[in-house]
Amino acid sequence: MSDLNVMLSANIVRMSSAVRWAFNWKEWNPSEREFEHATSCVQSDEKERLKRFVFRKDVRASLVGRLLMRKFVNEYAGLPYDKITFVRDENNRPVLKDNSTLVNFNVSHQGSYTVLAGEIKNVKIGVDVMTLEYNEGKNISEFFRLMNKHFSAAEWDEIGGSGKSGAEQMAMFFRHWALKESYVKALGVGVFVDLGSIDFRTNSKLSADSITTDTVLHVNGIKQDWLFEETLLDSRHCVAVALQENDNSLRLRSNTLFEIMNYDKLVAHAVPLFPIDPQYTIQYFAKYEQP
Repeated sequence: MSDLNVMLSANIVRMSSAVRWAFNWKEWNPSEREFEHATSCVQSDEKERLKRFVFRKDVRASLVGRLLMRKFVNEYAGLPYDKITFVRDENNRPVLKDNSTLVNFNVSHQGSYTVLAGEIKNVKIGVDVMTLEYNEGKNISEFFRLMNKHFSAAEWDEIGGSGKSGAEQMAMFFRHWALKESYVKALGVGVFVDLGSIDFRTNSKLSADSITTDTVLHVNGIKQDWLFEETLLDSRHCVAVALQENDNSLRLRSNTLFEIMNYDKLVAHAVPLFPIDPQYTIQYFAKYEQP
């Protein structure tokens, strides 16, 4: 193979190593048949977890996450759909039981979306999606006071900078929160971290048609070698992907936008693991959609 062909092959691998999927579960109102099929395509222990949710919206958001995980592993790790087994690690995160497979992924759901970020390589990865609107009862000043310890002084300067409207301040707050969550999830340390020591410095605005990668992370004042991919799914949702840079290929590849997926594509290669469960479906439709 010529040097040019080797270079082109390497570029193709880099460009195809990232998977970014998003599903708007809020707009998905499954029929009984769709719901029966979808829930027959996830593990029995996952079905039990879904059953504990009080509201239908939470069932759908989490169910989509499970289906995205299985789709990713099936299509990019080459494992037969019905042979995929997820277990929980020490931080209660779903991981592949077969840890010899070189794929890494993370899921998140909030607002209207469930998202998956996956890599076909050995890299730490975390993803977080956030709505950019504040709908709680407290006023913004009181909300910021309660959250003060979780952000550095420099971050608060970015969040509440002069001239920003209340909506702009909240959007920047949630952008920073998504960055922190993506990083913590990539580390796999859960809540056992001082969020105030994690200091992000943003340099560009977000848009829905491009990936921003110039945000910088400092931990306890020390710059970290992590890559953060940020984008907007729509005007109301931002998403952040954290990647530990253990080689240069992450920055050399083309950035991958999130693909907004529909239900047919979500279950295109799904295989039922169990017979359909009409009683389970009846229990789902008996729940309220939301509080």
